[in-house]
Amino acid sequence: MKQKENENETLGLHGIKKTFSKDIAISQTKFHRGSLRSGQKIEFEGSLVILGDVNAGAEVFAGENIVVLGILRGMAHAGAKGNKEAIIAAASIESVQIRIADRIKEIEKEELTQEIKTCAFINDEGEIVIS
Repeated sequence: MKQKENENETLGLHGIKKTFSKDIAISQTKFHRGSLRSGQKIEFEGSLVILGDVNAGAEVFAGENIVVLGILRGMAHAGAKGNKEAIIAAASIESVQIRIADRIKEIEKEELTQEIKTCAFINDEGEIVIS
């Protein structure tokens, strides 16, 4: 049993505090290896997976979902062609603004310091929720 606990710690599973559950449509996916720096921009018709950080001043646009396996500090626009079912997921959402379909969410600095936010989606009332 001791080895099992050590495996969980090395995989980072000990840090999971909550789970996220939402049906996500399947789409073509583009993977980008590396972080995006200020001034860089990536656009794709389907879903985008960024294997790194999206730094402040960088922009990511996707027709479907955006997944960042790092910190999202730049601007992300998921569902750019009107898909309100699209999501934005990241290890930590620290961006000042995110967009899903035709919705825009301005994030106050106080919100960013309260707790780690990892997912954004449009709820049944049509508002962007970041949790």
